[in-house]
Order: sequence, then structure tokens, then C-alpha cells
Amino acid sequence: MTIKPSKVFLKGNVGESISQTVTIIPGEDENFKILQVNALKGVDYKYSFKDIEIEGRPAYELTVENIRQTEGRYFDKIFMITDRTDQPPISIIVSGYLLKPKTLKAEEKETTVVPENEPEKAGN
Repeated sequence: MTIKPSKVFLKGNVGESISQTVTIIPGEDENFKILQVNALKGVDYKYSFKDIEIEGRPAYELTVENIRQTEGRYFDKIFMITDRTDQPPISIIVSGYLLKPKTLKAEEKETTVVPENEPEKAGN
């Protein structure tokens, strides 16, 4: 089986839309159907899951989207149960890193405007 990417890493500023899509492609000899998708905690993100086709073969897409509104890190795991009882559930690690949006300091906001009729002074 191919899982691309193998982990989900959601990084960005609080308030931004942050998401990542994982593609799961069964191997040539190991067809399976994903029956159920569950998150260990599922507090800081939401996920959606759909069946797709890649080159005429069945595959799956898992989209994970951040919903956390506070800065900091989080870690979780998503499990996918298949119809193959001889294999353990597929697991995807989800981690997030949210930063406080940058705000300009008062000094950075102030800009000096030179009027058009006054030439800039050269040198010291």
C-alpha cells in the first residue's frame, strides 16, 4: 500500500485555513476496502474521507483540516479500519503547530514620508 504523505503536519498562523490531503492506494496484491475512520481524540481538527480512483484502481483520500483557534502544538492519530482482518488498522499521525499571527510593532508601523518639494539629504 502507498500512503502519501505518510503523516499530516498542519502548520500556520491561528485563523488561517490549514489543511492537508493524504492519498491511500492499496497495493497490487492487497486490495482492501476502508470501512471506518476514527480519530484518537479529534479535538483540534476535522477530517473527511472519500473513495477515489487512480489509474482505474480504487483508492482513498483523507483530508485533514485544522479547527484549533489558539497557538501551540497538538498531536493525534487517525485510524482506518479495513475489511482485511489479517492486517492491523491503518494509522496516520496528525500534528499541528499554530503560531500567533504577527502584528507590527508601533515603531514598524511608522514610516517617514519625504514631501515631494523637499529633496532627500545625501550623506550625514
